[in-house]
Amino acid sequence: MSAAANRRGEIHLGELIGALVELNCDDAAQAETIAACLGFGLRAPDLAATGAATPAIYDHSRALPPPLAASSASPRPPGLALPPSSPAIEPLPAQIVPSQLASVETLPSTDASAAPAWLAAGYQRLDPERSSPPRQTLIPARAARGVVTAALANWRPGDAGDGLDLDELVRCIVRRRLPHCLPRLPSTTLSKGCQLLLDYGESMVPWWEDLRELARQVSGVLGAERTAIFDFAASPATARRWRADRAALEAWQVEPGRPILVATDFGIRGEPVHDLGGSDWPAFVDRCAARDCPLLILVPWSRVYWPKNLGLHPQLVHWHPATSAAMLRRQRGLGHRTAR
Repeated sequence: MSAAANRRGEIHLGELIGALVELNCDDAAQAETIAACLGFGLRAPDLAATGAATPAIYDHSRALPPPLAASSASPRPPGLALPPSSPAIEPLPAQIVPSQLASVETLPSTDASAAPAWLAAGYQRLDPERSSPPRQTLIPARAARGVVTAALANWRPGDAGDGLDLDELVRCIVRRRLPHCLPRLPSTTLSKGCQLLLDYGESMVPWWEDLRELARQVSGVLGAERTAIFDFAASPATARRWRADRAALEAWQVEPGRPILVATDFGIRGEPVHDLGGSDWPAFVDRCAARDCPLLILVPWSRVYWPKNLGLHPQLVHWHPATSAAMLRRQRGLGHRTAR
């Protein structure tokens, strides 16, 4: 059996119309009903009949008609309401305002690369490639370790590792006294560290960068754990520093036997100050001397400006690039021994 024999029959539109024509219906209404079931009708439209009016084009200049009232036959659920109607559009004004635009004169084109005339009139152009020279600090970097060591070194009794003190041994023999142990030469040490008090008062503004550099130099020689840095303004007794946890400020306190290094100008402002009696400096010096704390004060002004009433306990040093470690050793009487 071929595939064409098993294929379902196909009914075309012409055959369907022919079947409807040959169909014997009782009346025309029955034939029309059968045609409607098949998807098309037999009644032709009446072209002469008047259809629905063509809707008018929407005119924006006219107000919208009022909304239709809701029918009472179909009640609206509670909570629902018709949207608000749009407001009426304002008509355009009948007056026509003339334009007041004026033409702008075209400026002559200029060469943007040309230099202005005022640039060559008594001015000097700076070279952008040139950089400013590095700032020289009051203690040069090449001499910082020696100067800080000589400033903060202190004597300590000699031990078995030091050489014999022959002068002391001869004195004991001349006096016919036998020492309990062989006298040793004393040596200098940095083991106690220091307390660094920096004056950030108004008169020290030109040296603020030198104060920060001094703090870095001292910490680099002694170590951060042996350097306690305090800030004050004019009065050293009010010096403060942040605690390790940065939670609060810690007031300065004297530590017995620990060296104290102060950088200040005493508020000189370029005028000699011979008496500091009205300030806290004499009381500060007495407080350090009572606890046997070596006190070294760096002053950026020369010796002729220094105060004269601080006594012999503090050692005043000219804070200057020419100040050397040898000058400090001679001033403090440390000799040529090396600090440990």
